[in-house]
Amino acid sequence: MTGRGVSAVTASTAHREWALRPPDERYATIDALYEAACARRDRTEARTVDTGDFRTTALADDDLTFETSGRAATLTHWSFGQLATIAGAPPNYLRSLPASIAADALNYGLRHQSRTQHQLWIDRDEPWTVHAITSPRYARVHHAELARRVLDLMAAHPAWHLPLGYKDGEYGAEPVPSGAYLGDRDVFLLVVDGNRALDDPTDRTDAGLFRGFILRNSDVGAAALTLDLFVFRAVCLNHLVWGFQRVAGFRRRHVGASIQEAWSTSLNEVQASLDADTAADRTVILRAITQELGPTRDAVLNAVAQRLDLSQKQAAEAYRLAEQHESNPRSIWGYVQGLTRLSQRTPWQDGRFALDRAASRLLTSVH
Repeated sequence: MTGRGVSAVTASTAHREWALRPPDERYATIDALYEAACARRDRTEARTVDTGDFRTTALADDDLTFETSGRAATLTHWSFGQLATIAGAPPNYLRSLPASIAADALNYGLRHQSRTQHQLWIDRDEPWTVHAITSPRYARVHHAELARRVLDLMAAHPAWHLPLGYKDGEYGAEPVPSGAYLGDRDVFLLVVDGNRALDDPTDRTDAGLFRGFILRNSDVGAAALTLDLFVFRAVCLNHLVWGFQRVAGFRRRHVGASIQEAWSTSLNEVQASLDADTAADRTVILRAITQELGPTRDAVLNAVAQRLDLSQKQAAEAYRLAEQHESNPRSIWGYVQGLTRLSQRTPWQDGRFALDRAASRLLTSVH
């Protein structure tokens, strides 16, 4: 993971993962990712340590070693940043300094912090590496637990699978199963249903709608645990999701024991959703198709301006795209598709997020 954190899921969320993940974080199956996650869990453990016992020492190769409770360990890029934050020092600046100066600055900052406890996520055996330094209240959910539950879901619903994507994030490369990523900070899973489950009467190609979900988690304090269900029309080989519409989502910070029950309940709800009749989803789509935002273009744009945080230019461009591709651009469904197409053409991440959020708000307003 590149330190992007976890933002709301949009049509381009999976694309960013596909484009940025290094080869050693990509897995062709969730089974393979699960085995790697199990190995990671088994070789690490949590230890609660007093901050006053933290110390860093510069090594001859201009690197740092972390010392606590009589043990010397290396720091990852992520845990170094966490330690610097605890010491009240800017991580990026410290990384630009010689190790001896950075060590002195860290030790000075640690000595002047109030003594408290922190939780180390560290290797069980030598050579020790500190993977995370979090508060004692941090509630870890192991990637292996999540992957195991997803495998159980897929066993009960064989049509669910990883979509194809160009190998190693390279355009034009061989298509391989993609969307399962495990790095030193997080796990990311994109799983889709290969069977047509929903009809979209406005789609002139009669391709239908499909369902998918994205599961994200960090076990080192880099991001919250999130699960997002969505419907879509197609997933490109670069993992842009066409016709993306978020249906439901779960998000929980790693604080308190309740997260264990909460994520388990959330996955149970996914199971129930997969088992349920699709009639309710069809009803929502049909209502979105029949409900109009206004009788004219200007009325639609006025309604959108009142209900959504969009500029006049964006609102008009989304309507123009809906006119080109949808049978009724004045309907909630037609205009939502226009917003989705505009999002796909927007180069900036925050712009895409705003458009996808607006589309989701419109769709969830259907009654």
